[in-house]
Amino acid sequence: MFNSAVARGGSARPITADNDAMVAFCVMWALATSLSVVSHYDNIMLRTGLTYAALHYTILGISVALIVRHRDLKLLFALSALMVLQYIMRLPVASNNQTIAFFMNAAILLVLGTTWLRTRSFEGKTVEIYESLRIVARLLLAIMYFYGIFHKINTGFIDPEASCATALYRPLVHVFGLEDNIIGQYGAIAATFIIETITLVCLFWRRFFAFGLIIGLAFHYIIPISAYSWYMDFSCLVFALYTLSIPVEASLAFYAKVRDFLHRVAYLPASAVAIAAILGLLAIGWFIASFVQSIDPYGFSTTGKMLWHSAWIIVWSVVGGLAMVWLTGAALSILPYRASPIPDHPKWIYAIPAVLFVSCLSPYLGLKTESSIAMFSNLHTEGGETNHLLFSRPPYIAPYQSEVLMITGSSLPSIQRLADAGKGMVPLEVERFLMGRPKHWVSYTLNGQHFERVTAEGWGPPRFSFLEKQLLLFKSVEFSDPQICTH
Repeated sequence: MFNSAVARGGSARPITADNDAMVAFCVMWALATSLSVVSHYDNIMLRTGLTYAALHYTILGISVALIVRHRDLKLLFALSALMVLQYIMRLPVASNNQTIAFFMNAAILLVLGTTWLRTRSFEGKTVEIYESLRIVARLLLAIMYFYGIFHKINTGFIDPEASCATALYRPLVHVFGLEDNIIGQYGAIAATFIIETITLVCLFWRRFFAFGLIIGLAFHYIIPISAYSWYMDFSCLVFALYTLSIPVEASLAFYAKVRDFLHRVAYLPASAVAIAAILGLLAIGWFIASFVQSIDPYGFSTTGKMLWHSAWIIVWSVVGGLAMVWLTGAALSILPYRASPIPDHPKWIYAIPAVLFVSCLSPYLGLKTESSIAMFSNLHTEGGETNHLLFSRPPYIAPYQSEVLMITGSSLPSIQRLADAGKGMVPLEVERFLMGRPKHWVSYTLNGQHFERVTAEGWGPPRFSFLEKQLLLFKSVEFSDPQICTH
């Protein structure tokens, strides 16, 4: 048993071919994947066709299987492969957490795939796989926190009237009547920078890893409860990456706590308890989905959204709360921690987080503004100007954001709402809209010239390639000062 080694603390690393620290990650990754799948309500309720529904339910099934058979790396490989396939099918993707998950799933595929090709087996290779993947997990977390700080250094985020920190703060303190407290609003802004800086530093200052871990866990546990957006899958994703990137001894202690709890709550084997728990959650989800469907059979009403979202916030409150407590206890149980040398690992794995790091520079380079970890940052980089405090003008290397078409009207209600709000769109997004809806039109102003009721035919031949439309996605453009909070 590894318990004796863990109890001693220090840097002793109980390594076996069947590493329980890898097991802990597998379970957390399956939970994060499940929360991501249930966030796609239309797919779950068969509204987007059988292909997407079948893919989502297959992913759910494999997630449950991985939780039960958590030592089976073939299941982890299959889950990651399907998640990569789902991401590619959904391109272009705006979600930042799904993009981070895509890079982690790609790393899992490559590490497991290369290991299988070399040895035709995972037997005896768990430690090697684990050490390679935890390098990627830690760097993905570091990139997330770095850009979580960097993108927010702008005039919009530090203004409490517009800041996304204020938007998340208000629902959390509404019950106390403090939502308009200016000190609390500035405190939320400052706390965002402080928390993300501490968690970033502690990822690499291993002596103080527990301090950063505890702050990061509490931060990510709380933000989904604000109900501002569907944050559960993002927070569980972060918990899973923490499980993989913290010291091995902490992951082992975390696994031991969860295993012992499952054995205590019933005389049944832990796997049977896990099956019952997951099937119970799915049954609850199906019940709520059916109820929402009966309320709103043709659309997704405000009431339906609230019910669905609130139900999964309750699930997160329990599951995320337990994970936070157990991870915190595991981290504290091995203190004082003395960092040990990082084992050898293939250097090519650094290319995976490196691609994400470069990709997240896109808003400043004139490329995509979505899926660049600029979520809830108040960042503006369009039209050759920016509100970032470190740039007077964005250093474009591509022209996609140079021109902004100010929308004045449209036959489609969602685009008309942009016109009503005085927002614009970059040309690629206008072309995406028109080419996908040949019967609809949009009116806009560009460089002082007005274009009335432009259809796909009036737009002319496509100006952007299929690949550009698959890889580049842009949010609607607003020139307000300060920049208001959007996703």
